[in-house]
Amino acid sequence: MRQHMLNGWLVVALVALVCLLGITAYMEVRRDLPRVACARDLKAIGKKAAQPENCSTTCCGSAIPSA
Repeated sequence: MRQHMLNGWLVVALVALVCLLGITAYMEVRRDLPRVACARDLKAIGKKAAQPENCSTTCCGSAIPSA
């Protein structure tokens, strides 16, 4: 019985860890996506209708090292 409970808690801990890693990865990609899109194609990101700022002022004004 004790082993069964410990296995259950281990599964819960692993699921929580995977969820936290997924959320962290999602937040990092979401934060970095405008910079990558701006560096890749200035015209495509400038065509977005709901974009509050100009691409050149948000990310392209800074020096972006090319890969």
